[in-house]
Amino acid sequence: MNFRTPRLNQLFTISPTPEWPSVLFETDASGAHTWFWTVTWGAFSRSGQSATDANQWDAKTAITNLGGTLTVRAQAGTDTASITVKIQGTNPVAGDVIQYLASTTTGAGFDKILAQESKFRHFNAGNEPVKSFDNGFGMCQLTTPPPSFEQAWNWKLNVDGGLALFGKKRSGAIAYLSQGGRSYTDEQLKYETVCRWNGGSYHVWDANAGAWKRKPNILCDSKTGNIGWDMTDAQNTGKTEATLHNRDSGKYSKGRAAGAHWMYSGVCYADHVLG
Repeated sequence: MNFRTPRLNQLFTISPTPEWPSVLFETDASGAHTWFWTVTWGAFSRSGQSATDANQWDAKTAITNLGGTLTVRAQAGTDTASITVKIQGTNPVAGDVIQYLASTTTGAGFDKILAQESKFRHFNAGNEPVKSFDNGFGMCQLTTPPPSFEQAWNWKLNVDGGLALFGKKRSGAIAYLSQGGRSYTDEQLKYETVCRWNGGSYHVWDANAGAWKRKPNILCDSKTGNIGWDMTDAQNTGKTEATLHNRDSGKYSKGRAAGAHWMYSGVCYADHVLG
């Protein structure tokens, strides 16, 4: 028994919307068939089987939301044959991602994060999901909790996962800003939430003004996305951004060492992302 279609290692492409392609398998045998399939990509794997009365089977339903290498073994009576094909992705249009985010009520500011972190790209130059050195996957760089196979390949499910995490940051921001019955603006909530996506709080309460204020002690390195200085540190007090940048920028690429007088700052991240 042999496969008539598809060709060995044939490439099938997910559309930007995303829509998974039909992948029609057909053998030269007759009668009922059982199709055993496995999709693998990196550490992800999914398997199953399907039965048909004839010699054709469309794998679309089985592989939807998955990608990578699809291996199918067909069995008809005592005859078997195996074949492997590839499933690759296509990046969405940025406007479609923004429109998708606009349909939610908790995503204010999240579009700016995606523009900063991934430029709305979900797939790399090899048409596989973007993966960071610390196992962050896709447009939202989902890391903790680890994403599912589906979240790694379907950009909408990836964004859903990112929005769920962002919603938790937003809830924390609301609890912080509303403590003691204090009021806050939508803009303050946005900055507080985006800051917490990177780490820490953005605002402090100014008792004299009776209002939330940006942390006044943080000076940001405007040449970076999330690096700054605590100006209450005696090593930084009275110095300009230019002076501090010249002193510390050569160390940024090596990571922050103990005792360093610069820091990664959620305040600076929010300022950079939201402008």
